[in-house]
Amino acid sequence: MPPGTAASLAGEPAILKAESRNRFQLIVCSFRISSKVNFPVLISLVAAAGAFLLALATLLSRPRSVANWSFFVGMLACSLEQGCQVVGLDAVALQDMLFWQRLAALPLALVPVSWLVFSLTFARGNHREFLQKWRPGLILFAALPLGLALWQGQGWIRDAVWTEQAGHWVFPVTLAGKALHLTMLLTSILIITNVEWTFRAAVGTSRWRIKYAVIGVALLFGVRIYSSSQVILYSANNVQLIVLNSAALALACLLLGVWAWRSRAADVDLYPSTAALHKSLTVLLAGAYLIVVGVLAKLVSALGGSESFPLKALFILLALVGLSMLYLSDRVGQATRRFVSRHLKRPLHDYRAVWTTFTERTTAVMDRQEFARAAVKVISETFEVLSVTLWLVDSSRNHLTLAASTALEPAPVGPNHLPDEVLPELTHLFAAGAQPIDIDGCEESWCKALRSSNPVFFPKGGHRHCLPLVSRGEVLGLIILGDRVRGMLLAAEDLELLKCLGDQIAAGVCNLSLSERLLNAKEMEAFQLMSAFLVHDLKNTASALSLTLRNLPIHFENPAFREDALRTLGKSVGRINELIWRLTTLREKRELKPAPADLNQIVTTALEAAGASPEIAVVSRLQPLPAFAMDRRQVESVIVNLLLNAKEALGSRGEIRVETSRENGWALLSVADTGCGMSPEFVANSLFKPFKTTKRNGLGIGMFQVKAVVEAHGGKIAVNSHAGQGTTFRLWLPIQNSLTERSV
Repeated sequence: MPPGTAASLAGEPAILKAESRNRFQLIVCSFRISSKVNFPVLISLVAAAGAFLLALATLLSRPRSVANWSFFVGMLACSLEQGCQVVGLDAVALQDMLFWQRLAALPLALVPVSWLVFSLTFARGNHREFLQKWRPGLILFAALPLGLALWQGQGWIRDAVWTEQAGHWVFPVTLAGKALHLTMLLTSILIITNVEWTFRAAVGTSRWRIKYAVIGVALLFGVRIYSSSQVILYSANNVQLIVLNSAALALACLLLGVWAWRSRAADVDLYPSTAALHKSLTVLLAGAYLIVVGVLAKLVSALGGSESFPLKALFILLALVGLSMLYLSDRVGQATRRFVSRHLKRPLHDYRAVWTTFTERTTAVMDRQEFARAAVKVISETFEVLSVTLWLVDSSRNHLTLAASTALEPAPVGPNHLPDEVLPELTHLFAAGAQPIDIDGCEESWCKALRSSNPVFFPKGGHRHCLPLVSRGEVLGLIILGDRVRGMLLAAEDLELLKCLGDQIAAGVCNLSLSERLLNAKEMEAFQLMSAFLVHDLKNTASALSLTLRNLPIHFENPAFREDALRTLGKSVGRINELIWRLTTLREKRELKPAPADLNQIVTTALEAAGASPEIAVVSRLQPLPAFAMDRRQVESVIVNLLLNAKEALGSRGEIRVETSRENGWALLSVADTGCGMSPEFVANSLFKPFKTTKRNGLGIGMFQVKAVVEAHGGKIAVNSHAGQGTTFRLWLPIQNSLTERSV
């Protein structure tokens, strides 16, 4: 048989298979005689066993979460893939080797979706948001690889060819095989991007806990990027790539084992943003690698080929990975900054950058817990401190409770607060102002309590410091810093910046507390106002029922009384049901379901639904209008509401005018009455607000809902009213719109 892969690709498949089978048997026999160890089989066996044991240990020792289940499935799939490689590489017959190599595609098809789910849920407290956002992609990457693995009768590998020059087996792949590796390439980039995203969101000890997991996953799928790109470039897999993937899996198991050991005491819950990740180092490196390797492959092919090109491509990948590890290293970053500060006379901190970062992360935050997480993250990154904990005074002013930490995790049950003697001491000492204090060098009782509540994770991390948060002479909380990178002491410049940040954090906490009090006061005011309306209506209803009950024993035998009593009961029940319905519709969101409709037909239906009164004249002038998208039921309820309001404003007699027309691409609806009208102050300040009404038995909900429905349709509403002269409502609805289903 001619040496090299080219012979297999050129033709003669039957002869090639026979010669390959004979050559394979000779090679295997001579190899087993001359060597005690088959290295490819051994490394694949080690990788398969390591992945299986790690998957089993994770399943048995860690809680049943989405991240841990996906990790179990992912490691088990890698283990099964390597198991198929072990049996295939150790097979004697060529057909057996091809069978097991093709069978390896089935567990390989489970790798993308399982590890992608793991990357979306690993160490993320808000992982449900990511799973919801990525649901279409997860379905695609679950179905596509499995379909490709089962595509065609011969699977994803066409043949097995022994190459004399390289000294190993080559497996030419089918079109399905190339598509499968392209899918693996894309998902590998996504997986590494997601774990990088998680790593960037981590600070302090949380970063220390997950660091080896991130490195392990990056190693495993970084090598997958390399091997899949080689398969796509050369349309063939080979034993060297299989061994490389096996070695990467074995090393990844070691790194992931270190992660499992480090995080055995507590899980990490990070909250990265769900927005798209910009400035991703993974995307940058993967893009640079694929572009460079693609250009080099074209050049090598044009110049006649090079046997060492795969090795050069691997070197490029390892160089990019090494540069990225240096870029993310805390020690390298700190040493670089100290060198610049010492030799180039640069300030220790870039105050403008620190202040910009702090402002961007905390200005728009309205939740205390989110603000606390942002504050500890800024302090941890600025001072390169791994353990930062923020304790805030609770609403009862009796305890300091855990708000956020890069080191401590809240207790699942029981209190999460400091000992009771700490807060009075802090209030006494720092009412007039606060400076950072070295609590490891202090022997006061409150310092001992702080040390016991904020343990040291790294013995060489330097002294712990306490920074009380004081605003307007009131102690609002404190921050504990510890475990600094390399145990560096906090210099005077560090302490000055820390004090300044502490003042801003205290001011932010104070502002949030005031905002919460104001919001609670407004909610209570709204509740009291709504209660007043309900009590008024229920009082009238209860009075009618009470009068009926008092007369019931006396006049029960009177048929006219019984009929009147039943009417009173029916009205009372109807009134109560109406109150319940109105309050329910105010609370719930109503879905708009737009469809082409004729506004004039809706107006006609609404006029019939509102009913007619003998003393009230209803005049309608409806001009022709084209059908356009709207929610027919919601628009009809708006018109009925306006008509009923007009009738109530008229009293016993008057006139209502309903008109429609077309005005510059808008459908205009006008409802006017000659009733009592409204004051300008009420129209400007109360008309469209809930629970604001001039009607004796009204709740003030109808006009609030009218405005909400009109604006949800992309329309506008205007009111012209004068006391004693009447009111005119004008509604504009866009005729040309792209209205889709939405909530009111």
